Amino acid sequence: MGDRRNTLQAKFAPAHRYANFGDVLVRMRVRGFRCHANTMVEIQSPITAFCGMNGTGKSTLLQVLAIAYKRLAPARPYYVKDFLVIGPLDPAPFSDVAEVEFTYLKNPTDHKTVTISRRPTQRWSGYVRRPDREVYFAGVGHYLPRIEQRDFVVRHAKNLQITAQHDIPQVVREAASTILACQYSAATSKAVTYSRYNSEIVCVRRGGVEYSEAHMGFGEGRTQSLVVALERIPEKSLVLVEEPETSLHPSAQHSLARYLMDVSIRRGHQIFLTTHSEYLLKALPGPSRLYLKRDSTDSIRCRAGLSAAEARSLMTDGATKALTVLVEDECAQAILRELLRRVEPGFLKTTGIYAAGDAKSLARTAQVLRDTGLSVTIVRDGDQPEAPANSIFKLPGKEAPEKEMFNDAGVRAHVETRYGVHLDDFFAGLGNVNHHDWIPRLAIQVNVDARALLVELARTYASNVPENDAVNLRDVLRQSIR
Repeated sequence: MGDRRNTLQAKFAPAHRYANFGDVLVRMRVRGFRCHANTMVEIQSPITAFCGMNGTGKSTLLQVLAIAYKRLAPARPYYVKDFLVIGPLDPAPFSDVAEVEFTYLKNPTDHKTVTISRRPTQRWSGYVRRPDREVYFAGVGHYLPRIEQRDFVVRHAKNLQITAQHDIPQVVREAASTILACQYSAATSKAVTYSRYNSEIVCVRRGGVEYSEAHMGFGEGRTQSLVVALERIPEKSLVLVEEPETSLHPSAQHSLARYLMDVSIRRGHQIFLTTHSEYLLKALPGPSRLYLKRDSTDSIRCRAGLSAAEARSLMTDGATKALTVLVEDECAQAILRELLRRVEPGFLKTTGIYAAGDAKSLARTAQVLRDTGLSVTIVRDGDQPEAPANSIFKLPGKEAPEKEMFNDAGVRAHVETRYGVHLDDFFAGLGNVNHHDWIPRLAIQVNVDARALLVELARTYASNVPENDAVNLRDVLRQSIR
């Protein structure tokens, strides 16, 4: 099939979207629901994975999405009250003017917008205008191991009556086998009863041993349940899954994402999920990843286009880095940090910047780090050549960073205003001192810690660099993340 990601995105191209997926959601704006004061979600892929730290409203978006369609008869539609309840413990899970605005494809060239809002009478309006489509919602608790439910299948295991059975379709068995990396030689669904109770149980055969859901681990049982559901529901359904990676080992998480792409391609499902898994995110196309983040006003913003490694870094609050950047010395390190801080502090958070010495040392250190699997790039001083094909870039300007910084009019004015030092007089007294020693010498003269002075001047200099230069440097660094 080639790269599933490209196939998936090609089917969602505007010219083909309606034919492949029907009246799918293309935009959603959520106002006044829990932490979502005014959150806009632009949908750019048949699969949308909400990721982010806890408390950023991923589950809320999934729950709100459940009310986007009426559902097909005889299924009961979902309503706001199914997910957000008012009571003494939660008197205001949504505001008095809460609303959600859904935008769907109406036909290949037109859109339809439906707003579900809270009336002054505290009733909700807009439900009747929803399009018809099956909605499958799988929250974290949609599947619990039989042994933990302690239902009649477990409590009365010896007295169960098997009333019917049929083979599970091959596509389900093969998908579960691939995701879990275990070969099932058979898989059946058995209808069982005891007294007035009845249920349908998945049973599998593996390595000559047959066992049912009652003896499956959580990850195995949940995977079987999810795959069966996605193959059974009508084509072009809306699928909502909360943290599907739960209890799956890393390669299974990656394989699960590949299966979700396959089933979306084959059956036209639109899938939304929440996740904290880098392995799952890495398997999906870039437009599928939406990172939720609280901004300075405590509002939630969606950031699209992040790599899986950047998302992982942000979800670890910067403890792990998506990209390692090597520079020559502390001055280059300080300037690069302030340039990135100026244009995108979030990207700086995911980037480790380290001083590693001259050109030979940079190349040697970079190779050692790349051999460990890290994404590594080099940023040389402005007076050094670039080699973009080898992930080697350079700082703005044409000279060493110390020279660029001290030649900047803004830096010279800052030093004069704050410290009363005229840099022309300062340099006249230095003679032939190497430029690497300029900051330490100036720090002694103005009685400031040298490292603190470097950061201060680097920040001043970075604010005066043309913004396009800083943005372009950020962009090439982001593109170098493997």
